[in-house]
Amino acid sequence: MDLSIFDDVLVLLEEGNMSRAAQRRNITQPAFSRRIQSFEHWLGRPIVKRAANRVDIEPALSENTTELQALAGHIRAFRQRIAGYDPGRSTVTVAAQHSLIVSIFPDFAAGARAEHQGVDFRLRAGNHNDCISLFLSGEASLLMCYERDGGAPMPFDDSIVRATWGRDRLVPVVGGPLRFALCPKGITPPETPMIRYPPGSFFAEMLAGASTSYSSHTGTIFAESAFTVGIKEMVLMGFAQAWLPMSLVYREIQSGALIVCNGDTETLPLRISLFARPTDPVALRLCDLRDSPAEVS
Repeated sequence: MDLSIFDDVLVLLEEGNMSRAAQRRNITQPAFSRRIQSFEHWLGRPIVKRAANRVDIEPALSENTTELQALAGHIRAFRQRIAGYDPGRSTVTVAAQHSLIVSIFPDFAAGARAEHQGVDFRLRAGNHNDCISLFLSGEASLLMCYERDGGAPMPFDDSIVRATWGRDRLVPVVGGPLRFALCPKGITPPETPMIRYPPGSFFAEMLAGASTSYSSHTGTIFAESAFTVGIKEMVLMGFAQAWLPMSLVYREIQSGALIVCNGDTETLPLRISLFARPTDPVALRLCDLRDSPAEVS
């Protein structure tokens, strides 16, 4: 079977219409319909109900769109790995939180390349729980994520190798015109808007379990988001106060574009941890890159 048929089916799911899907795939509608029939033959069951002027996609397909997208992605990655195979190189799939990919991973990759010049990376960005799921399912052989000292233990058995890459901390920051509205000792006025993390997200749970102004905030909520990079940009515009990792905002604090509130007396310490699958020798070596953890001041 021509594996590009997976892309045909994904386009059909997006368009919900044979004619528009055929146009996007740059083939005639009859030819596109035959390709869908070929997929149905491979699958062993129909995926669309055909009528005179329309088709209805079966729920069995539409409810598994995510799995089909992942399968198509794996196939493309597999073909690329085979086509570009070099016995002198190794590719490590890393699952990491968005903020860590921006602030910490570049330094990690530089160290990895210095010690192991033949290593390449495939990055899978996500929130804390998604990254753990990718690692548990075997879709990533190296996990980079935050942990809080004294927090809940990670759901890994004793075979998983663990290392500490560095230390970080969540700090409350403001930018834009809000920098000039701070009260004495850098305290934000009670009416200052805040950007909060979604309930159940890693940072929200960390902050909720600590005695900080995040929990006691009584002002308005400007936005709710788990995307720290986007939150930083909104804070720089002066829209609201937010709690962000110091590693992500260090340069902006040094330049004065952002100010740490409350006189830098209110922070939430975090550990940057690495976890490696024992079946990947390269991932195991990368866990040993740093003998002592780096601190974020």
